[in-house]
Amino acid sequence: MSDEVELRTNGLASKGATALSALASVGAFTSAAACCVLPLVLGAAGIGAAGLAPLVPYHWPLTIVAGISVAAAWLLYLRGRPAGTRLGASGRGRTMVVVLGMATAFTLVSLSWSLLEAPLTRLVQRSL
Repeated sequence: MSDEVELRTNGLASKGATALSALASVGAFTSAAACCVLPLVLGAAGIGAAGLAPLVPYHWPLTIVAGISVAAAWLLYLRGRPAGTRLGASGRGRTMVVVLGMATAFTLVSLSWSLLEAPLTRLVQRSL
């Protein structure tokens, strides 16, 4: 009985951590792109981007929070999985793996933003 309660508790913690990591990674990515690339892209689409400027100073704090939350979510997901099962073996597990994968990708892009910003800005400016 206690094993079942522990698995259920780990599942809820894993879902909450997954949601937090997804939110934090999107925030980190948005704060990184808010400086130059995102306003150019949104402006080209006819959407204003002036409200993004206040996010720029929070790029590194958000990236750190995203990194910690993504790592914690992966740890909770992997610990809550029954031994010997594949990643995403069930429908719910697949969704969590996809969300965690996307959160990881957004966080990695945010971490490497200083390398990506100049080439992306040139690319967007050339296409306008």
